[in-house]
Amino acid sequence: MENIVLAKQRNNISSTRDINDQSTSILEFQLLLRHKNWEEISFNKFLNIYLRIFHSCFIKKRKNVNTISKPWITKGIKTSCNRKSVLYLKARDNNEMEHKLYYKHYCKILSKVITEAKKSYYKEVITKSKNKMKTTWNIIHKETYN
Repeated sequence: MENIVLAKQRNNISSTRDINDQSTSILEFQLLLRHKNWEEISFNKFLNIYLRIFHSCFIKKRKNVNTISKPWITKGIKTSCNRKSVLYLKARDNNEMEHKLYYKHYCKILSKVITEAKKSYYKEVITKSKNKMKTTWNIIHKETYN
């Protein structure tokens, strides 16, 4: 009994289902519902069939939520990262050079903002700490090995 290792609990996991108007899974869901025979069926059978089709079309995706390791990320940086992904899709799908240049320019600015946010956060952590040398080395270790 002493040698049993318990599995590590996953506290930072969220799960979502991708349900939006552009998804092909909605069309598949509607198609599967249409092809079922709904005559003379009890509520429990209806619910089982409906849920089985729903879970097969809209698969649950698990995602690690890791907010503790990057406390320097602000709401503005998250918004800018989402905007960057939208710009990437536009630049990828559009052959105009103007979109690609704008995307590259946006990436450079975002990188500078992220670097400054890291610097200011870590500077504040070091100034508030009692053992500045140890804190500095812990930050270096975290940044190089994560």
